[in-house]
Amino acid sequence: MKTLSLTAALMGATLLAAPALAQQAPARPATGATTGSGAAAATLPEAFGDSAASARPQAAPPAPATTATAPDIARSEEALRAVIAAMQAGQIDYTVFTPDLAEQIRAQSGAVAPLIQQFGPLKSISHLDQQNGADVFRVVFDKQATDWIIGFNEDDLIAALLFRPAQD
Repeated sequence: MKTLSLTAALMGATLLAAPALAQQAPARPATGATTGSGAAAATLPEAFGDSAASARPQAAPPAPATTATAPDIARSEEALRAVIAAMQAGQIDYTVFTPDLAEQIRAQSGAVAPLIQQFGPLKSISHLDQQNGADVFRVVFDKQATDWIIGFNEDDLIAALLFRPAQD
């Protein structure tokens, strides 16, 4: 399997990590009902063990997390598949993101979309974990294995989206 250069990989992770970590949207509860849990899906301290993330101001600790139900994970996977397909096609639907995240992705899509296109066709997606209400997936493309985090706000818009080369 070909691997990306360290620069390209870090660029992809950094381009989407900064705007996603800047979000402070409440997490979407596993039941689908809106509550004032105070947990932030898009505030993912140490989401990928990023030293830059630890230097950023952190929100108050989230309320105890509830385990996502299978429909929530399936819905997150479906949304992630749609985002990846749109980026590979160069036709990103910015209405699925929070306004702040959409603005950041729009500004950086010229660099990120070609990077994702270089990964080749999507081969598989598997759920790995949950972090602060966001789902972590292993996404394997023809030429690159990656880890992605996707999280939603209370309006069911994507409020967090990060990726990096897969870590084993």
